[in-house]
Amino acid sequence: MRTTLGILFTCLLAFGASAAFFVHGPYSGAPSADSLAISWLSSERIAARVEYSLLSKYEFSGAFSDSVDAPLIESGAAPQTQHVVLQSLEPDAEYVYRVVLDGSENDEEDVTSALGHFVTEPPPAQTVSFAIVSDTQWQWEGDNRLAAVGNAVAADHTPFDFVLHAGDIVESPAAQYWDHWYASFGSMLLRASFIPVLGNHERNHRSYYDNFAHPPGGGKQDERWWALHWGDVVVVGLDTNVTRAADYIAQQEWVRQHLSGPEPHRIVMFHHPVYSSDAYHRYDYGLDKIFHRIFVDTGVDLVINGHAHNYERSERDGVTYVVAGGGGAVPSELADVLVDESVVAIEGYNFYLRVKASLEGLVVETVSVAQATDGVFQLTDGHLLDSFKLPPDAPARAISTWLLVLMGLAGAAIVGLVFMRGVHR
Repeated sequence: MRTTLGILFTCLLAFGASAAFFVHGPYSGAPSADSLAISWLSSERIAARVEYSLLSKYEFSGAFSDSVDAPLIESGAAPQTQHVVLQSLEPDAEYVYRVVLDGSENDEEDVTSALGHFVTEPPPAQTVSFAIVSDTQWQWEGDNRLAAVGNAVAADHTPFDFVLHAGDIVESPAAQYWDHWYASFGSMLLRASFIPVLGNHERNHRSYYDNFAHPPGGGKQDERWWALHWGDVVVVGLDTNVTRAADYIAQQEWVRQHLSGPEPHRIVMFHHPVYSSDAYHRYDYGLDKIFHRIFVDTGVDLVINGHAHNYERSERDGVTYVVAGGGGAVPSELADVLVDESVVAIEGYNFYLRVKASLEGLVVETVSVAQATDGVFQLTDGHLLDSFKLPPDAPARAISTWLLVLMGLAGAAIVGLVFMRGVHR
């Protein structure tokens, strides 16, 4: 059993003097059963090491049992985000870590980061919990809405295995926006591994790939889409910003491949909504034609989207779609008439999702952080905006092999037609 992390994270070390040296991070990503990446950006190119230990050993001794050196990156004049992969980790285990910047070359003291936490993949039949945020972006003035959401996730007593992000992480992929985002979500990033997908605001920019380590994937740098196999859960992350039909066809095959395994809980995440009642972002992206039939046939339980800055749960053919665009951007209004698939639609809140997958099913809770409009931001008591449960044994949705083959052959034609009428705004 994994321990409750509330005590650990109320005792995190403050950055203190290290704030001037750790520009971003540290934070973790690309988790698996036996490996994980630790990432950070320092203010100058400097040798460093990652110290880490099983949480149980650290609590007993107060010392780290293992250490990995981060080589000094010589190329380029500016500091770069560093990624150090920890290997030979124990599966189904809790770890703590910190990053130490080596000051010996300049006859200075080492600079030590705050304490971070991560877990490794559990075996089947064990409960998996995680958080989801989306559309964090930027607020122009007033309260830091991003920090309110990040701090709420960090303070949640649920033992999160990881945190997912459904895109539009920043308003624009310029340094000032990344700096603000990391400062706002520092506590959350120390809490659990972070795994995002691209939104339209990231613009497929190099900084997105430089900043984050993803699970094994495909497309640009093998990270534009990815799949996380985690105990009884598989999460497939896609990119709906692609502009080539071939990239959509490749992602269709990626979905079929990674949703054909034994995991009973199947989740897909990408930025643009398949079904949305947003007043400005209705579901005219054509994604239902590209993906919905595949989701039905592969038994997808839950699809997570963003882009629309509100909450909506829709259902079609046994697949539940959730728009989760409440991560900090100013909420947007819903249309007067909801889409046919809509079950619950709520505007005017910043929020995050809390998901628990177990043998009893998949439970999704939408946790309020603040009531919010363009000019109002009022923290809530964390009440639930919505809560629902998906049963462990969804109705069989598989189709025969010949139909799958026909769908594959027809995929290129369908995607081509969608592009003719315009997938993106």
